[in-house]
Amino acid sequence: MSGLDSLSVVPFAAKRIPNEYPGGDLPWQVYHTVRNAIVATCRRCGPTGPMGVVKIVADAVDPYLMLAHDPNFWERGDQGPTYYILDDQPNSERYCYAELLGDDSFNACWLLAITATLREFDGWELGVSNIPGSYVLIFGNRLMVRGRLAKCRTATEVVETAQRLIRRGRKRWWQVWRSGRGEG
Repeated sequence: MSGLDSLSVVPFAAKRIPNEYPGGDLPWQVYHTVRNAIVATCRRCGPTGPMGVVKIVADAVDPYLMLAHDPNFWERGDQGPTYYILDDQPNSERYCYAELLGDDSFNACWLLAITATLREFDGWELGVSNIPGSYVLIFGNRLMVRGRLAKCRTATEVVETAQRLIRRGRKRWWQVWRSGRGEG
C-alpha cells in the first residue's frame, strides 16, 4: 500500500482529543520547529501564512518578543494564503491548526506531503477546523474525522468530501437546494 491507501481513517465523536506533550510544558521552540516544517510543506503546495518560518533560538523566551526587537526574526507569510497555519501556540499539546482556503486546498498531493512531514514528528497532528460540518486531525499515518467526514472509510473519500464541503461553504440544506434551482 502506498499513497492515500496507506492512511487509515478513524471516526471520532469527542469534542476534544487530548494529545499532551510528554513531560509537561511544551517549549515554543519545539512547537515552532514542527510548525516551521508544516509551513515549508504547505508552501510547496501554495501560498501559506499568516506568518512564515520563525527562527529557532534556544535561549529566547518568546518568539513574539523577539519579533518586536528583530523584524527578520519571523518571516511574513505569503499574500493571499491558501494554507492558513495558526502561528499561536494555544497550549502544551502536540497540535498545529490550519484553515484551508480555496476550492482545491484539501487535495491528495497536499495531504500526502503533510502526512510525510508529520511522520518526522512522533505524535504530532494538524487539525483542520474550517471544513463545514466536519473536523479532521491529520497524523503521519492516519486521519481522525468527525462530522460529515465520519462517513468516509478511505483517505480518498476524505479528500473528495472535504473538497466538496469547502467548495460549497457553510450553507444550510435549503440554501444548497435553492442554489441548485438557480434561486440563490
